[in-house]
Amino acid sequence: MGKLMIDGTVDLSQFWPTGESDADTTKIALTVAPGAVQYQPDNDGPRPTTQFDRACVKSFGQLKPVIKDGRITVRLQGVDAPELHYQPQSMKGKTYKGRPFGSLKGSGLVKKYRQRQAETATVRLGRYLSTFGSSPLPCRFQTAVTDHEGPADAVDKYGRFVGNVLINEVDLNLEILRQGLAIVALYNSMTPAEMEACLEAWAIGKTATEGVVQYQTRTIGEFDPQLLFQSPAHPTLKPEKTVKFIHPKLYRRQCTWWAYRKLGTFKSGFDTYLSLFPDDIFFERSSMRDEGFLAATPFQIEQMVKAGRKVIYAPDEVVFKEAGSQLFTGDGQLIREW
Repeated sequence: MGKLMIDGTVDLSQFWPTGESDADTTKIALTVAPGAVQYQPDNDGPRPTTQFDRACVKSFGQLKPVIKDGRITVRLQGVDAPELHYQPQSMKGKTYKGRPFGSLKGSGLVKKYRQRQAETATVRLGRYLSTFGSSPLPCRFQTAVTDHEGPADAVDKYGRFVGNVLINEVDLNLEILRQGLAIVALYNSMTPAEMEACLEAWAIGKTATEGVVQYQTRTIGEFDPQLLFQSPAHPTLKPEKTVKFIHPKLYRRQCTWWAYRKLGTFKSGFDTYLSLFPDDIFFERSSMRDEGFLAATPFQIEQMVKAGRKVIYAPDEVVFKEAGSQLFTGDGQLIREW
């Protein structure tokens, strides 16, 4: 395994309520100094790399740069916080029993919805980060990479860099889990050591008195369309107390399912909706531990839920399958080598 490291700064004003970032996605403004992006092959020292300078992912048929205006988007590995602003996704072009889902455009249903405890988690994260000093804070992004897979191993299909952010040598990912501000989210792209570190932090965070994960529920209630993202221009901070929230991964899917049910083009239940995505895969963590990554049985995400209402697995009992990613140059050529 190799390592990718990116030195930069994190601007605290980006976090809600002054900005729109939540507790599991952040943006890092890269320093301009030479060598800010470094790749360290296995059994060798770090060296500067320019492979990401013009690298892009394909998003909706368009090339999207992974570094834009000196900034990258980071998905904090091992962390999944309650959704602060999620919009239902378009299912245009998909059908169920021969009937098209259609488009949500013009329906009035495409809004930024949020989960309970999302605001609380984000505000508490911002408060914690402010203890490190004045904004912007120097930081380092780092992630383990499989050397032979090339630079694409560091990003997801959306062009986000996936890994950990360190501030003053404090691992922010693990600290978010320790403080109970997000649930643990394991992926098969993580190394066993990375998983274990997250699980140890999660075990502490589950009992954190100031955390929000103690209010995660395995009962899927009705979707609340009145719960909307509050713009930083006019936020109203209200105590969220002990209100419950479901696994954010399931909430995101429930949001789109609700929108199409409301539209009237999909009338079946939530569990049926989940069954329409055969590539939405998870593994039982115990199976991966006992049988190995390659031998573990894959399950469709619908099997996480019973009768559309009850979540069968706890967050630390499952490992999700990471969708593959590819990187391209600006003229559409695959980037394969470091």
